[in-house]
Amino acid sequence: MVHESAFLPADVLPPRAVTRAIDYIEQHLCEPIGVQQLAAAACMSRFHFARVFRRATGFSPMEYLRHRRIEQAQVLLREGRYKVSEIASDLGFFDQSHFVRRFRRATGCTPARYARGLNGSLQGSQGNKAVSRA
Repeated sequence: MVHESAFLPADVLPPRAVTRAIDYIEQHLCEPIGVQQLAAAACMSRFHFARVFRRATGFSPMEYLRHRRIEQAQVLLREGRYKVSEIASDLGFFDQSHFVRRFRRATGCTPARYARGLNGSLQGSQGNKAVSRA
Protein backbone atom coordinates (compact mmCIF):
# COMPACT_ATOMS: atom_id res chain seq x y z
CA MET A 1 0.00 0.00 0.00
CA VAL A 2 1.42 3.41 -0.95
CA HIS A 3 1.48 5.90 1.90
CA GLU A 4 -0.95 8.77 1.35
CA SER A 5 1.80 11.36 1.78
CA ALA A 6 3.86 9.87 -1.02
CA PHE A 7 5.28 12.48 -3.35
CA LEU A 8 3.53 11.08 -6.37
CA PRO A 9 1.18 13.32 -8.34
CA ALA A 10 -2.40 12.10 -8.18
CA ASP A 11 -2.58 11.50 -11.94
CA VAL A 12 0.67 9.49 -12.13
CA LEU A 13 0.69 5.78 -11.41
CA PRO A 14 4.15 4.76 -10.18
CA PRO A 15 5.91 1.74 -11.60
CA ARG A 16 5.12 -1.41 -9.63
CA ALA A 17 8.77 -1.54 -8.52
CA VAL A 18 8.48 1.88 -6.87
CA THR A 19 5.28 0.83 -5.13
CA ARG A 20 7.04 -2.27 -3.77
CA ALA A 21 9.91 -0.11 -2.49
CA ILE A 22 7.52 2.33 -0.80
CA ASP A 23 5.67 -0.58 0.78
CA TYR A 24 9.01 -1.89 2.06
CA ILE A 25 9.80 1.52 3.57
CA GLU A 26 6.42 1.63 5.32
CA GLN A 27 6.84 -1.87 6.74
CA HIS A 28 10.44 -1.30 7.90
CA LEU A 29 10.41 2.42 8.72
CA CYS A 30 11.97 1.93 12.15
CA GLU A 31 14.74 -0.34 10.89
CA PRO A 32 18.01 0.49 9.14
CA ILE A 33 17.27 0.60 5.39
CA GLY A 34 19.68 1.06 2.53
CA VAL A 35 19.26 1.58 -1.18
CA GLN A 36 20.39 -2.01 -1.79
CA GLN A 37 17.50 -3.36 0.32
CA LEU A 38 15.00 -1.12 -1.46
CA ALA A 39 16.35 -2.17 -4.84
CA ALA A 40 16.01 -5.82 -3.83
CA ALA A 41 12.40 -5.20 -2.74
CA ALA A 42 11.80 -3.59 -6.14
CA CYS A 43 13.57 -6.46 -7.93
CA MET A 44 15.99 -4.09 -9.69
CA SER A 45 19.67 -3.26 -9.68
CA ARG A 46 20.61 -0.54 -7.20
CA PHE A 47 21.51 2.05 -9.83
CA HIS A 48 18.53 1.42 -12.08
CA PHE A 49 16.21 1.46 -9.07
CA ALA A 50 17.57 4.83 -7.88
CA ARG A 51 16.91 6.36 -11.31
CA VAL A 52 13.40 4.89 -11.60
CA PHE A 53 12.50 5.92 -8.03
CA ARG A 54 13.69 9.51 -8.57
CA ARG A 55 11.86 9.72 -11.90
CA ALA A 56 8.62 8.49 -10.29
CA THR A 57 8.77 10.52 -7.06
CA GLY A 58 11.14 13.42 -7.69
CA PHE A 59 13.24 12.29 -4.73
CA SER A 60 16.06 9.87 -4.15
CA PRO A 61 15.11 6.75 -2.18
CA MET A 62 17.02 8.04 0.86
CA GLU A 63 15.38 11.48 0.68
CA TYR A 64 12.00 9.79 0.61
CA LEU A 65 12.97 7.57 3.56
CA ARG A 66 14.13 10.60 5.60
CA HIS A 67 10.89 12.41 4.80
CA ARG A 68 8.78 9.48 5.96
CA ARG A 69 10.79 9.20 9.18
CA ILE A 70 10.30 12.91 9.89
CA GLU A 71 6.57 12.52 9.24
CA GLN A 72 6.48 9.58 11.67
CA ALA A 73 8.43 11.63 14.22
CA GLN A 74 5.78 14.34 13.95
CA VAL A 75 3.09 11.75 14.67
CA LEU A 76 4.98 10.51 17.73
CA LEU A 77 5.61 14.06 18.95
CA ARG A 78 1.89 14.82 18.61
CA GLU A 79 1.12 11.81 20.78
CA GLY A 80 3.29 13.38 23.48
CA ARG A 81 4.28 10.05 25.05
CA TYR A 82 7.88 9.79 23.85
CA LYS A 83 11.12 11.60 24.55
CA VAL A 84 12.98 13.11 21.61
CA SER A 85 15.85 10.69 22.26
CA GLU A 86 13.47 7.71 22.08
CA ILE A 87 11.98 8.90 18.81
CA ALA A 88 15.45 9.45 17.34
CA SER A 89 16.55 5.96 18.30
CA ASP A 90 13.31 4.25 17.29
CA LEU A 91 13.30 5.86 13.84
CA GLY A 92 16.85 4.87 12.99
CA PHE A 93 18.66 8.19 13.29
CA PHE A 94 22.34 7.93 14.22
CA ASP A 95 21.78 9.85 17.45
CA GLN A 96 19.55 12.55 18.92
CA SER A 97 21.69 15.35 17.52
CA HIS A 98 21.42 13.93 13.99
CA PHE A 99 17.66 13.62 14.40
CA VAL A 100 17.30 17.20 15.68
CA ARG A 101 19.34 18.58 12.75
CA ARG A 102 17.27 16.64 10.18
CA PHE A 103 13.99 17.55 11.86
CA ARG A 104 14.90 21.24 12.00
CA ARG A 105 16.00 21.21 8.36
CA ALA A 106 12.70 19.62 7.32
CA THR A 107 10.26 21.55 9.53
CA GLY A 108 12.01 24.78 10.49
CA CYS A 109 11.96 24.04 14.21
CA THR A 110 13.40 21.55 16.68
CA PRO A 111 11.38 18.52 17.76
CA ALA A 112 10.97 19.95 21.26
CA ARG A 113 9.72 23.26 19.88
CA TYR A 114 7.40 21.40 17.50
CA ALA A 115 5.92 19.47 20.44
CA ARG A 116 5.58 22.65 22.55
CA GLY A 117 3.95 24.41 19.61
CA LEU A 118 1.40 21.63 19.37
CA ASN A 119 0.55 22.03 23.04
CA GLY A 120 0.31 25.78 22.52
CA SER A 121 -1.86 25.37 19.42
CA LEU A 122 -4.39 23.52 21.52
CA GLN A 123 -4.61 26.72 23.56
CA GLY A 124 -4.85 28.96 20.49
CA SER A 125 -1.24 29.66 19.51
CA GLN A 126 0.01 29.42 15.94
CA GLY A 127 0.75 26.05 14.28
CA ASN A 128 3.94 24.70 12.76
CA LYS A 129 5.37 24.65 9.29
CA ALA A 130 4.65 21.54 7.22
CA VAL A 131 7.36 19.05 6.44
CA SER A 132 9.43 19.91 3.41
CA ARG A 133 12.05 17.94 1.56
CA ALA A 134 14.53 16.70 4.20
